[in-house]
Amino acid sequence: MDVDAFLSRLDSHRQAGRVDDASFSRVAEHERSQKTSAPSPITISTGDSHVSSGAESKAVEADSQLAANSLRFSLGVAAAIGATLILVGIGLLASLIDDAIDLDLVIPLFALLAGLAYFAPKLKVEGRAEVFVGEARSILFGVASMVAVMWYITVVVDKSWSEDFGPLNMYEWGPTLAVAFAAVSFARKMNAWVSYCLSWILWFYPFVLAFDQNGGGEFFSVMIVMAVLSYEMVTEYLDEQRVAGSGIQATFLGMMWGIMAWFTLEEFDDLIGNDVVLPLAYIVGWMAVVEWHNRTQTSRRYPSGQNKGWITTLLLLVFYTGIPLWFGFAFADFIGWEELNIAGFDVYLGFVFGLLVHAIMGLQLFGWQAQNVVVKPSLSEPGPFAGSVFFLMAFVWFIFGAVDFLEDLAGYLFLPLGLLVLLIGTKRLIGSSDSSPEKDGQLVDLSKES
Repeated sequence: MDVDAFLSRLDSHRQAGRVDDASFSRVAEHERSQKTSAPSPITISTGDSHVSSGAESKAVEADSQLAANSLRFSLGVAAAIGATLILVGIGLLASLIDDAIDLDLVIPLFALLAGLAYFAPKLKVEGRAEVFVGEARSILFGVASMVAVMWYITVVVDKSWSEDFGPLNMYEWGPTLAVAFAAVSFARKMNAWVSYCLSWILWFYPFVLAFDQNGGGEFFSVMIVMAVLSYEMVTEYLDEQRVAGSGIQATFLGMMWGIMAWFTLEEFDDLIGNDVVLPLAYIVGWMAVVEWHNRTQTSRRYPSGQNKGWITTLLLLVFYTGIPLWFGFAFADFIGWEELNIAGFDVYLGFVFGLLVHAIMGLQLFGWQAQNVVVKPSLSEPGPFAGSVFFLMAFVWFIFGAVDFLEDLAGYLFLPLGLLVLLIGTKRLIGSSDSSPEKDGQLVDLSKES
């Protein structure tokens, strides 16, 4: 059988749910690597049709994949709606029973629901039904478990605000941390896409409860929660068996890590009276991991070919786009040199230090090669993309710093600079556009022009 025909039939089985995405990707990659027939001819004409049969096949495959993914996510949304209605119904039933006979059944009912959702492997379903049931089980298990635990902590135990529940108040936030961890693991087991997008919300419970203590251990409690999140992200990156969908979950967990990291800054300052050490530790830690990875590791990818480095994107955007500036102002305050007077204008050195840190972190992601910043930016590779983000933020802080420095005179600087950039860019583009984008019926790849 022709390879394309075989893969087309196999794709129909994948859409029907009889073959999972990871298996389809591996088989497709193997079959294409074993294909020994001559490549499909490419027809070039002066009309509107410039697409080869190979390109058509790829387009059909991409459309098929998009349709299958859309269907899977739609099934997950429908399952999430059904699971939500069940959860609300159980809560209302428990309330009615409590009002009628004064018996609190919240914990037994939600614990029973969580147990049924988790221990239901004997329910043999395939295809779309498997996707639907898996999504529902994942949501029911995570939410019902958290409701039962939180009801026990806040209603049954109901500790006073002046006391802690165990060392570092661990008996309060520890169970919620265990539930959040179990929920994300169960979502991976079910390959539940909607749960991948929502399970990070459960981590707010251990995060908030970690601050509900009076012994001064808030910083250490939050750091333990962040350590578990770090473990989740590291194992996601190292595990070769994970499918690309679970990367969505890891990306949102990275965002949660960044949110928690912001709150640790103030707690650490209250703990030791120094607001420079922790921001510096976060920056140095990031750079150490990046340098270690660049020197000793190769990029890891999911079976679908997606680079695993993208799981740090939200962490980068939420936390590391701002922490260099935070460090810059904290460092300026620490050394007692916050402003510098130049020709009657005051420049805040916090902007200068933050800009420099951003530039250094960005340059590292371009392999310490300054020319790569201009010639090798990328929206398809996580490293150059992150480097471009750091340089973009450096430019943003330059704008803010310059406006603060020059005040009303800033317009006299930015207006000629903007015009100069446009004129130089236009001149260079005109000089490099001697050949038409379409010549002799052949498409010219503009990305290869110098």
